[in-house]
Amino acid sequence: MPLLICAPTAGELAALLPGIAPEDAREMRLIPARLKRGLAFACVIGVGPVNAALAMGEALVGAKSAGTPITSVLLAGLAGAFDLARLPLRSLCLVKEEIWPEYGLHDGTSVTARAFSFPLWRRAAHDGGDVYDRLPLAAPEAIGLSLKNGALPRTLSLTVAGVSASLARARDLAQHYGADLENMEGFAVAYACARHGIPCVEIRAVSNKVGPRAREEKDFPGALQRLAQVLPVFELP
Repeated sequence: MPLLICAPTAGELAALLPGIAPEDAREMRLIPARLKRGLAFACVIGVGPVNAALAMGEALVGAKSAGTPITSVLLAGLAGAFDLARLPLRSLCLVKEEIWPEYGLHDGTSVTARAFSFPLWRRAAHDGGDVYDRLPLAAPEAIGLSLKNGALPRTLSLTVAGVSASLARARDLAQHYGADLENMEGFAVAYACARHGIPCVEIRAVSNKVGPRAREEKDFPGALQRLAQVLPVFELP
């Protein structure tokens, strides 16, 4: 059954799947793609958690209505790293858990999710229990993929609507959540998949240091080029 390959921008999707024409890579449009494993779809989900959630809802419902329901999702894109010494620029990282640090009770300094009376989703205990601000992601094996030539670093990633531009905020997020990466879509995609009972795998290429950064602490073109290796890593060209 179809795999959905999604990325935040047309540039990221084109890096993943070079055969996709730019005019086809419009946001929230399902694009048929043929991989070694068979039929797949691709989709530009847009930047930020709101766009990503909306795009995933449309993609999953649209594919199901067309008689080709999505059974697994691969999200790939760029992300910032809190520690470039541990995760250098252009590193490919496998995300094992997504965090939404902006949901919960804000005391003026920090957010505590479980101090809030309402979980995002009152999920049955046998399915993992209530969802607040954290969601585990699937391992590649869960969607029939295997890593070629070794493993990728397994990381914690947090999703924000406002990119961290101050050193104080970057330090607070890294210390409070133990996060390795910062992105803008991961939790929304993981949450949409969880609500539909679909396993989600996420890969990120490190494009910059989180927070204020010098010129040598960012490489967006290099990280985009690195995304071209995601599908070959899974032997999916």
